[in-house]
Amino acid sequence: GVRFLPPSLGHEGAEWYRGPADALFQNLEFIERSNATDVIAVSGDHPYSMDYRRLLDFHIEKDADLTVAFSPREKDAHRFGIGELNAAGQILGFTEKPELPRSNLASMSVYVFKRSVLIEELKRAIGGEEGQQTFQIHEVLHRMMTRRRAYGYVHRGVWEYTRTIDEYFEAHRALVGREPRISFDEWEVRTNLLARRTTPPSPSRLLPGAQIESSLLSGNCVVEGTVKGSVLSPGVRIGKGAVVTDCVLHHDVVVEEGARLTGVISDKSAVFGRNCQVGLGDIVPNEELPKSLTCGATLVGWEARIPAEARIGKNCIIHAEIVESDLGAEVPSGASRWPASARKAVAP
Repeated sequence: GVRFLPPSLGHEGAEWYRGPADALFQNLEFIERSNATDVIAVSGDHPYSMDYRRLLDFHIEKDADLTVAFSPREKDAHRFGIGELNAAGQILGFTEKPELPRSNLASMSVYVFKRSVLIEELKRAIGGEEGQQTFQIHEVLHRMMTRRRAYGYVHRGVWEYTRTIDEYFEAHRALVGREPRISFDEWEVRTNLLARRTTPPSPSRLLPGAQIESSLLSGNCVVEGTVKGSVLSPGVRIGKGAVVTDCVLHHDVVVEEGARLTGVISDKSAVFGRNCQVGLGDIVPNEELPKSLTCGATLVGWEARIPAEARIGKNCIIHAEIVESDLGAEVPSGASRWPASARKAVAP
């Protein structure tokens, strides 16, 4: 089955995960006590649809110690670990983020290990038995490929990468439109409607004046305004005359009457005041995350409160729990804003 094992500081010697290999190592007791013969380890920030049974069947058929899933990338292969395979699928070479890739097969950060081999290799890596301790999975993979049976499984299908805010935003854009790149029906996505609830949410309500175009609405939303090309989580409220375009709004966000939001990614329970405007002006990279936030989206944190009549630019970051008095009436494109309590905490 599937197990989620978050980092814990509850016992002596525990630390936050120092890398993917260390994340596996800190859960070694769980792996060792398992009766499974193989372990599948996956990254949590890559949206894709894959039947892991086919991957596991391939791994068993090849009697592999390690199987790495690859996906062809045509434009940006240099950003990933790149594999070279022979006709039988055996890994002949693997280079981490090469400037000039020798193939277009990018690692999906999806791995299958023989359990006994994984245990041995993790102990050697974290214990520094080969002269240097490492917490990075790509270094463990390199070592395994020189002495183990290592194969590559090629995945054909959509694979989105969401390591940056730009990519996270673009992955959500792939869910909407007349012909979405990601199909919930084809992927057989089934939302857990009972998450943190005792009963399913009520249906969404579209009140007089509501207009919805090319968007996804979860249950228990209430819409009186206009929503275009957006993804709304449960409990979102869109006020009368408000316009929400190309946005990703998480649980219980409130957009008050007359507000205009363009390209906003908002965490839960944020409130956008009456007639505020977010997503104005030119596209300037964010000052805090200049490589991650460049697409024009503005990021709004948990329980942030945007003042009525405020004007906020593109590529801004409004941090969690900020209140009206912290923000002011205008935020230029590319700027970040913190609540006063956070500024005091980091002040010398």
